Amino acid sequence: METNPKEEKESEKETEDQVPDNTQPESLESVSFEETADRLEQLMKSMEGLLSDVEQLRSHCSHQATELMHAATDLRQQQDELRESYSEFSREMQEIMDTVDDLFNTKSAFEAKEQETQKLNRQL
Repeated sequence: METNPKEEKESEKETEDQVPDNTQPESLESVSFEETADRLEQLMKSMEGLLSDVEQLRSHCSHQATELMHAATDLRQQQDELRESYSEFSREMQEIMDTVDDLFNTKSAFEAKEQETQKLNRQL
């Protein structure tokens, strides 16, 4: 199998392109170190910002939780008051119904006596 001399040169050039350039190792390392340091510093600032946001959210949630506990306590108190009012209202309503029943019974008894009186008057 024969190779073309032009292809061999291209192949050698590709191989050379793939080999890292070590002629300036100090400058590449220092640039890489500086970039890494900058990235780490940016990451630290970002993390500090996130930590601050988390602390604010925690404080906000804690405040809201306190408000919700107070609201729940108020609602329980209102519920107890409503139960008591309902019980009182139910007792009063029962008393009214009993009074109305007594009045109807009295009215019926009175009408019955009146009819008996009229019947007796007709007989006389």
